[in-house]
Amino acid sequence: MAAISLDGVKVVRGSSLILNIEHLEIADGELLVVLGPSGAGKSMLLRAISGLEVLSGGKIRFDGVDMAEVGTAQRGVAMVFQDQTLYPFLDVRGNVGFPLKIRGVRADEVDARVEAEARVLEIEHLLSRRPGTLGAGHQQLVQAARALVRVPDVFLMDEPLARLDAHLRMQMRQEFRLLQQGYGVTTVFVTNDQEEAMAVADRIAVIDGGVIVQIGHPMDLYRHPRSRFVAGFLGAMGFVSARLSRDGSGFWVRFGDCRIRALTPAIAGASSDDVEVGVRPEDIILDPCGVSVPTGRGYFTGAYGMTQIEMAPGEWIEMRTPEPVPAGTKVRVRLRRLHIFDTRTGLVLGRTEDGAG
Repeated sequence: MAAISLDGVKVVRGSSLILNIEHLEIADGELLVVLGPSGAGKSMLLRAISGLEVLSGGKIRFDGVDMAEVGTAQRGVAMVFQDQTLYPFLDVRGNVGFPLKIRGVRADEVDARVEAEARVLEIEHLLSRRPGTLGAGHQQLVQAARALVRVPDVFLMDEPLARLDAHLRMQMRQEFRLLQQGYGVTTVFVTNDQEEAMAVADRIAVIDGGVIVQIGHPMDLYRHPRSRFVAGFLGAMGFVSARLSRDGSGFWVRFGDCRIRALTPAIAGASSDDVEVGVRPEDIILDPCGVSVPTGRGYFTGAYGMTQIEMAPGEWIEMRTPEPVPAGTKVRVRLRRLHIFDTRTGLVLGRTEDGAG
């Protein structure tokens, strides 16, 4: 297995800077999820690590060894893609064993290693079948077996579950997580699904415009986003326009009928008095002593309800409730946690606990 480090890594195409990673360390055996919107540079990062992309600058090291002169085949990297890349003219046994066969591994050893991987992934009963006869989940497991049979140092996964239905996707992400933990392979897993990222990651790197904007443990990013972009992309968050005011005792944030003490030194550095408040649905609770707000559209997810509330004139956000509240009624709510963002920079100015209502 290998620890990976990237320093000053750039990929430029024409006049466009596609990837710009100042510094990134991926620990030996870690599962790092790279999360971001389409076109953010996620797949390009995988291509850079694998050696499929020529760098415009910077260095990538595996266990301290510069990969500049090391080709893809020699890096000990295995990849799984979202598209099915199995050979249709080979059965599962032939597909899984193919990377060993082309490396000249003896036939008896190929068979032994293929059967060992098939047992681990519980696909022994599929070894004689062709890929076209398998469901999407089994195809992905076969691709994983083909990658892992090589005993790679690094496992790269490019949205491997994107084409699966919701139920199978939930099942397969746990299969991949258990598989990665069992092998201890250093893994970079690309996705644009925040729920998937939260479910499998040791750490999450949020990327936008080819730049890593925040990296950390899933719960740290969820609870302490550094910017409006991260807050909105990693989990649902509603945003309300607000104004800062100050008296002798410090700063206040005002929106609608809410007036909240802002106990954060960073708020003094706000670029203007116009700020934005962000709050997650689960941080809005019904409270008879809270602020009265009108309700709008609601819906039921099966596990809980979601109800729109008008926190300021014309500004609606969602709150989580046991079941939807009828539209057109009024409820009293308290915000037990909110985030304050600078409207010009998008950066977080601070957070307030139990501040409103």
